[in-house]
Amino acid sequence: MLSLRHRLTAHAVLLGAGLLLAAAGAAPALADGAGDEPLPVVSSLTPEGGGCVQPSRRKVESTPWPQGYLGYPRAWAHTRGEGVLVAVVDTGVDATRSPALAGRVQAGPDLDGGTDRGGGEDCAGHGTFVAGLIAAAPRAGTGFVGVAPGARVLAIRVTGDDGVVPADRLAAGILAAVAGGARVVAVPLALPRGSGALTSAVAAARKAGSVVVAPAYAAPASPGTEEKAAPAAFPAALPGVLAVAAVVPGGSPDLTVLPRTAPGIAAPGGSVMSVGPGGGHVTGSGADLATGFVAGTAALVAAARPDAKAPEITARIVASAYRMPAVETGLVGAGTVDPVAAVTAPWSPAAPVAPVRPVVLPPTPASRAHDTAVAVAAGVVVALAALGYTLFTVTRARRRGWRSGTGQ
Repeated sequence: MLSLRHRLTAHAVLLGAGLLLAAAGAAPALADGAGDEPLPVVSSLTPEGGGCVQPSRRKVESTPWPQGYLGYPRAWAHTRGEGVLVAVVDTGVDATRSPALAGRVQAGPDLDGGTDRGGGEDCAGHGTFVAGLIAAAPRAGTGFVGVAPGARVLAIRVTGDDGVVPADRLAAGILAAVAGGARVVAVPLALPRGSGALTSAVAAARKAGSVVVAPAYAAPASPGTEEKAAPAAFPAALPGVLAVAAVVPGGSPDLTVLPRTAPGIAAPGGSVMSVGPGGGHVTGSGADLATGFVAGTAALVAAARPDAKAPEITARIVASAYRMPAVETGLVGAGTVDPVAAVTAPWSPAAPVAPVRPVVLPPTPASRAHDTAVAVAAGVVVALAALGYTLFTVTRARRRGWRSGTGQ
């Protein structure tokens, strides 16, 4: 039997190890702030009074939290998305003032008719933000990079200055993406109502082999109301569209919204950082931004499997998602998108998709920051409980007179 001193030493070592692990687990990078000035917040609206959003002058050196959480740079040993064109049907994409997107953006049409440079102009910055999540290149001085930096972006503008998008205009944007040869169509917009033209456009995209990705909801209900359910979201509610929900830092679902359009998968959508017009960094939250991570993952899979059909790519992303058994599928769908598993797990496109069965991969040290956090928290709690019990035993023993080894 261990002596009292040895018991105390063992518990102290256990506690110290738990605290050291906690410190190490807290180190994975979150989008931070160098300096005191907060990052500008992205919006799909242009500033009141006309004009465009002011360029962000803030540049963050550290790695944003979604990048460490998803670990997508580990997929680049297999593919970086080369040869895949991803359409961003949104507010446009400004590559001329965003160095991380320079040479990666093809200007498509401006279906709202409010610009001179087609989809290559972005007064709001929303489309540029999403394009950065998809395909921004690595740059010196920052840890930020897109999911598929080898992919190219087709910029299609469908929003007006007020952010309003008629369903038929969005349908035209999707058709323009298909006509432009986009293998992936990112639609970071959620309309409360669809239309026959929108349904037909999504069907045409599926027939052409394009993966369509859209948010499962737009925004929270008005503050102070009991009803938190968002209205049905289009085009996410249409057959064949991969509907995306948001998770916040740490991987828990965004509980500010209860989606009525069932999500197929989730991705980081809380305190997300990307590029904006002008080359600086901006931040934002929402399922609309989370679509960028899923569209980037679709580009990786499409590049890794050039012959895969759109339903196979979608099924692959869903089947390889990181499962969250304690969370209802109505909040996160099959789980959080896993770009590494989507690219590297054994490929069997003909096999039926079973969303409740996770793809099991060999563990890696940086595979999931939230797993580390859970394990660290459990270890610290156990260590503290053990130390508390030991101190209680010692105090009681001293009061009663300690006698070890006999049980008497």
